[in-house]
Amino acid sequence: MIGYKTVWPVIRLLPPEFAHQLALLALRMPAPSIFQLAHDPFDWQGLRFRNRVGIAAGFDKNAIALRGIESLGAGFVEVGTILVKPWRGNDVRPRVKRITSTEAIWNRLGFPSLGLDRIRKNLEAFPREVRNGLVVGCNIGPHPGNVREAKSVTDYLTTARDEMLQLAPALYEHADFFVVNLSSPNTPGLRNLLQSDDLSERLFHPLRQAIRQCDSKSKPPRQTPLLVKLPPEDADRVPWSCESLKTIVEPLVASDACDGFVAVNTSSRLAEAIGEESGGISGGPLRTTALQVVRHLRHLIGAHRLIVGSGGITNPEHGAEFIKAGSNLVEIYSGLVYRGPGLIADSAAELIKQSGLSVPALS
Repeated sequence: MIGYKTVWPVIRLLPPEFAHQLALLALRMPAPSIFQLAHDPFDWQGLRFRNRVGIAAGFDKNAIALRGIESLGAGFVEVGTILVKPWRGNDVRPRVKRITSTEAIWNRLGFPSLGLDRIRKNLEAFPREVRNGLVVGCNIGPHPGNVREAKSVTDYLTTARDEMLQLAPALYEHADFFVVNLSSPNTPGLRNLLQSDDLSERLFHPLRQAIRQCDSKSKPPRQTPLLVKLPPEDADRVPWSCESLKTIVEPLVASDACDGFVAVNTSSRLAEAIGEESGGISGGPLRTTALQVVRHLRHLIGAHRLIVGSGGITNPEHGAEFIKAGSNLVEIYSGLVYRGPGLIADSAAELIKQSGLSVPALS
């Protein structure tokens, strides 16, 4: 990461969104990998992760830089959030700010996406046979322009369900797993869905069935995992307690609506604390909350479902903290801004170094 420290003073002078686009452009350029891949295989539900460190959704929303991401040594990556049709995101600027004093990022991007058709073509250009073991997940969510027309939670759920049922089968051939994003603070009403009594029946069960139908036709047969991405707090910006999280998680687990959880998305509570009424905070300030949510989750769901820990991993030791808290895998995003791409390989190597960590066994 010495090289990144050299260029960081220049990068921090660039507008964050522009700097991010430059990073994606650089990852699209043909170049040999300069990072040694840390082999730490993790097997789960027919998938083999070459190590436990991945890149969170939002980094490569449109699957344009997957070959470069593979060369960074990541074990997996979430593409998206993917929408049924293109969306510019929020028009108000700025949409992203760096808070360097705490290694945080604030954003109110609002799901910008090239849309299903373009992203599927990008995924087709990176087939499994050239991925060198990189596991690719598709993070899917409802289109903000469509759900804002909903007049009730039921209408919102129906629109979200119909779009999920379009997205998952269309992306199936290219997705190793799916993540449903009901946790972004930048789409009004989205986090409220988590507290809907009809969530499993009206959204997850139909989606689960659609994915299983695709699995049954796959050769060889598959059992494609479905995960839920959680926010760090409820819709009222109150951090989850074990009891409050139980009301969300227990119905999903009891009805076998999903295979696990990604914890967590950005925090609107922390955004409010710095004077931002909209958007969410990721990076350093989020870590303590994210770790607590992982601990709550592991207590609630036992050892046999997957937890992906995400939020505030800005040095290699932080990934180990998430594993100790109960996650099976970890994801990085904001840490890449402040520490550079070498953070991925360094974090994976640190997990191997601490190979005595107690990692929940999955059946």
